[in-house]
Amino acid sequence: MDVQSAIENRKTVFRFSEKDVSEETVVNLIGSAVKAPAAGGIREYEFIAVTDKDTKAQLSKLSSTPNIDSAPFMIVLVCDKSKIDAVFDEEESGVFCVENAALAIENILLTATSYGLGSAWVATLQQESIKKLLNIPGKYAVRGVIAIGYPEKEEAIGKISSPLDMSKIVHIEKFNNNAE
Repeated sequence: MDVQSAIENRKTVFRFSEKDVSEETVVNLIGSAVKAPAAGGIREYEFIAVTDKDTKAQLSKLSSTPNIDSAPFMIVLVCDKSKIDAVFDEEESGVFCVENAALAIENILLTATSYGLGSAWVATLQQESIKKLLNIPGKYAVRGVIAIGYPEKEEAIGKISSPLDMSKIVHIEKFNNNAE
């Protein structure tokens, strides 16, 4: 599947089939994440692959997202902001840490779609509880829990479609200077 097709077909899935996802696929998904652009070329993020049923159930609960524990695995992305602090000031490094993580996660989501997998990125998290559950050291911040697997059925929030009137969101040269 080409990139444009993956973008157009990506959808959030909350219910997954029991069909296994190969370890090679998981490695490829994480491999796509580290190819994302990163501020200063610094990849301050790391990944935790979770397959344990009880741990997935707890992550689902802590993420306030029921049913994602039906996914055969989850990837938890964490960031060590101190790695980026050495290059940028504190405010910039905080922003770049979030942006770098988001770009890496988007690569995972699009690659999952290209493999025919469904995914759900959950960013509303109980940081300290998840860190305790997964033994994540204090200097790390949890940036996302991504549930991945084959959709149970065509269950999804739905594809994200382009707005019908692009002139309301696209500006030419300056803000509010749209073509009418």
